[in-house]
Amino acid sequence: MEPHERDAEIISEILLRAASEPEFRNSLIRDPSVILEKYDVSPEAKLIIRRSIIDLTQ
Repeated sequence: MEPHERDAEIISEILLRAASEPEFRNSLIRDPSVILEKYDVSPEAKLIIRRSIIDLTQ
């Protein structure tokens, strides 16, 4: 699997989990670094996730 495909899968997994699990979503909003360091994704993928989470809170 290409690295960017792996990132896309993980981004999707994190965002779906955030949508369905309020506690996970709140942790991700409150301190994304703690959650994101548990995932092996590129800095670009982490940025996409952070931006998506910001969109969820607005």
